[in-house]
Amino acid sequence: MSQISQEDLRQWVRDTLSSKLVQAERERDKLVLETTKAVEALPDYCNQLSKKAEQDMETKREKRSEYKAAKALSRLAEIITEMCKSVNIPQETNSVTLRNLQRELSKTAVEGARVRTESLRQIRPYYIIDMMSFGGNIDKLRRLSEELHAFLMGRGSILRSLEELDEKMKSLGKLQSSRNSLSDQRKAIEGQLAETQNTDAQLREQVEQIRQNRKMKEYVQIDGQLRTLRSELLRKGFSRLGRPLRKLVSISERGDYALPLEVRESTKEYLQRPFATFLGESEGYPKLKAVLRALSSAVENGKLALKQREAKKVIDRSRQVVSDDSLVGIHEEARKQKHMYDQCLIDNETASLVTKMKDLRQRGRSNYVRQKQLRAELQRAVDAETKANEQIAVLIKEIEDFSSKLAGVTVRIQP
Repeated sequence: MSQISQEDLRQWVRDTLSSKLVQAERERDKLVLETTKAVEALPDYCNQLSKKAEQDMETKREKRSEYKAAKALSRLAEIITEMCKSVNIPQETNSVTLRNLQRELSKTAVEGARVRTESLRQIRPYYIIDMMSFGGNIDKLRRLSEELHAFLMGRGSILRSLEELDEKMKSLGKLQSSRNSLSDQRKAIEGQLAETQNTDAQLREQVEQIRQNRKMKEYVQIDGQLRTLRSELLRKGFSRLGRPLRKLVSISERGDYALPLEVRESTKEYLQRPFATFLGESEGYPKLKAVLRALSSAVENGKLALKQREAKKVIDRSRQVVSDDSLVGIHEEARKQKHMYDQCLIDNETASLVTKMKDLRQRGRSNYVRQKQLRAELQRAVDAETKANEQIAVLIKEIEDFSSKLAGVTVRIQP
């Protein structure tokens, strides 16, 4: 088994196959040279025939058959000259260009023989030797086309194999370059993610320092109680009522259900800022009760179409709030805590610290969103890099097997 570096593999294969390559390249170069000479010789010969035909047309105008033969010869030479222009001798001799050359030669030889045969009846009696030479040139193109085909199918296949190896190596290089780019992208994202994590730690530390301030301890405690009361309000007063309330506003705005303007506006306020609106209510929270009475009435009258189970929950929840005053305790405690909250903020130092803490928390939320985005980007980058590594591994195995088959020994590319 031979361990070869990726950079040295192609040269190693060439060196291993050097004797066969030398023969194949020598035969290829000889065929291309002969083809070049043959393709260039035919138009030159056609030019000579054209001049001869022009002279004969001038001197033999009175001899009708000879004049027609000369004219036919001139036309034949012109057609063949144009045909030869379609044969392109390649500057770079690889399997693709040689295959194209072989096809062009074959087509030109076939078409040339056909045109010659069609013109032969008029030309032959007067230009027999010329037509024999002309036919020889056409036959030479056909023979060279056949030799090129035999070369490509035989000894030239080794050249095609090396070209295929080159293509595979170029593909491998592109894949590795793409993988390296993905790796750089992944590392950059990891760096950005680390920065957001550091920012998160710093923001938490700053918030904690503010919370430890003597004046902030009371505020933090009151703020926590207000958050607890807000959660309790949503659970006891608005659980499962969000969608029905939105539908109530919708059918009212469409004109499908008559709802007092102040009730509809109160409903919108509760949908947008439930706790703040609840805190702003006077004793007995009359606006909320009016909203829930309207909601319950719309459900009972069938104006607000809900499933039976959902309708029952809406009616029960509304009754608890309206008739049983289930939110009185929350309302009283929340208003009390809100008053204490406002008293805390009268102190300028406390108010400044609160503003700073809110700003830090807002920055923390933005930083969290950024972290979430970066984690998603990182996962996509990791997946893409993993896929690229898998493709590289498959292609390396394919190149190793292909090189082993060419060289006749087991080949492994060094990592």
